[in-house]
Amino acid sequence: VLFEGAELYDEAGTPETLERYGQRTPEDWVENNVYSRYKLLGIQLMAVIDLLLFGVHGIWIWAVQMMWIPVWAAGVVNGIGHFMGYRNFECSDNARNISPWGILIGGEELHNNHHTYPNSSKLSRRWYEVDIGWGYIRLFQFFRLAKPKGFKPIAHYVPGKKEVDVETVQAITNSRFDIMRQYRKRVMEPVLRQQKAVMDEEIRPRYRSLKRLLSREVTLIKPKEKEHLEIALESNAVLRQIYEKSNELQELWRRRGLKPQEKLHALMEWCREAEASGIRYLEDFAAHLRAYSLRPSP
Repeated sequence: VLFEGAELYDEAGTPETLERYGQRTPEDWVENNVYSRYKLLGIQLMAVIDLLLFGVHGIWIWAVQMMWIPVWAAGVVNGIGHFMGYRNFECSDNARNISPWGILIGGEELHNNHHTYPNSSKLSRRWYEVDIGWGYIRLFQFFRLAKPKGFKPIAHYVPGKKEVDVETVQAITNSRFDIMRQYRKRVMEPVLRQQKAVMDEEIRPRYRSLKRLLSREVTLIKPKEKEHLEIALESNAVLRQIYEKSNELQELWRRRGLKPQEKLHALMEWCREAEASGIRYLEDFAAHLRAYSLRPSP
């Protein structure tokens, strides 16, 4: 993928792929009369502009620009971006943030964020992350040339709210990856630190890997890692309990075809069991979930 990423984009031209993934894309005047009719116009205009601005040096500048997308966007983002880096969220594939500063490829360096929230026009999710693409969008918005959509999460935290309702279910389902990140921070990590002292001697050296595996997307756990995880859970009932509660919570959005009321009853039951677990961090998290609702309309 790193060296031949651009070639993989040929798949975008097949009718089956277009039918499946091309839904709701604009078929407007610009698409029909500019992009579709003059496919090479942008490349030609860029070459002319480079020559006018830089003279003969514009030739190699144009060559670098032509290589930028296939090498950086297709190769680096889709190759390295699924191989190394850090993960804010446990999405269902191995997408990673290459760097917290997305300044070279329009913010696509924040690839884990993009795969987790693919409909968001804002790729940065942490205070230290820089998304230069979002900066451009905000600039265009200032001049009323763009109107960003879908960049704000619909989940809204309401302090003091104690009742689970349908809006609670909708809110945490929409923000499920962030909810599971909070579960890791609020439940798994403190419980794991607490249990470290009573772990078996053979498991304690694997503390760091166990910390990672407890919150890892289950489909990405390798067979050998799964074996180590199962051994640790067999020897510690508390860890098994918080791990099982994590999987049960994720079943709310993994199971297809459930009606809103069925999801509501499942979440209410999850909260009741968590509050009766005797694990303080799990009890506190259940109370935390109850306070979620949908963000009010502006």
